[in-house]
Amino acid sequence: MTHLLDGRPWLAPALFVALLVLAPLVPGGYVLYIATLVLIYTLASFGTNILTGYTNLISMAGAVFFGIGAYGTAILTQQFGVPMLLAMLIAAAIATVVGLVLALPVLRLEEVFLAIATLGFVMISVEIAKSGGDLTGGENGMGAPGPTLFGLALDERAYHLLAACVLGAALWLARNLARSRFGRGFLAIKGSETAARALGLNTTGLKLVAFGVCAFYTGLSGALYAPLVRFIDPSLFNIMVSISFVSMVIVGGLGSILGSVLGAIFVIGAPQLLTYFGFDQFQRALYGVAMILALMFLPDGLASLVKTRRLPGADAPGKEGA
Repeated sequence: MTHLLDGRPWLAPALFVALLVLAPLVPGGYVLYIATLVLIYTLASFGTNILTGYTNLISMAGAVFFGIGAYGTAILTQQFGVPMLLAMLIAAAIATVVGLVLALPVLRLEEVFLAIATLGFVMISVEIAKSGGDLTGGENGMGAPGPTLFGLALDERAYHLLAACVLGAALWLARNLARSRFGRGFLAIKGSETAARALGLNTTGLKLVAFGVCAFYTGLSGALYAPLVRFIDPSLFNIMVSISFVSMVIVGGLGSILGSVLGAIFVIGAPQLLTYFGFDQFQRALYGVAMILALMFLPDGLASLVKTRRLPGADAPGKEGA
């Protein structure tokens, strides 16, 4: 695929537009619902991949940002009458602020200690959602209004197109970020944080930016999720949600656009297959087993099976993208 795209910068956007045009032809009902879920989870996967694939930071707080995006959108639209698109952006912005506040103390930690600290924040968030009373529906959860745009209700095909457009815009913004001085700074941190500091880079500030972008994308993913499922509860803050996001980037491929997509397909599709064949009780073990197998046999994830471009600046210096 790398050779196919070389010298043809128009090809990737053309393929994306083609997918948008063909999306309404996808059969409705459950098939289109799963396809929309893949788009939404790809956004969360890509946000997680920006943090982990660029800076090697592993955060377990993805469920917090996802839940804030979902609850924020539902509360703003249902209880305050905010238009859906504006509510989504506000909810994603709130998730970003929470992510930055969380990152300030935990970025002093490294590797496994960072993951443990963010895991504790996930546990706190579950209890906050349960004790939210009428605002969040408590342990019983709350309904979320269906998707609308400029006051008009959207059917499942129209919402699929909206999710695709949001994902496309998010990928474009992230690509520009990767080519900016921030992207080059992320690359330096991934290569060697000590060397990056020696070069005069503000590594703490750069990691804050990566954490904030991850929180925004994951929060926006949750914001798109709520109108699709139309019901949310505290299980959105469950640690298994965070584990699913981390497994997406490890199984799909760190620092890879295709890896983010493949990881989302895996997280959505594999449980469906297990349920179809009557093995739904193994869903919780699936992510752990998949991550172990990926690290053992496919360290670059499923994306390594296909030659493709990696996220700009995602590789260590001196290495070419897979």
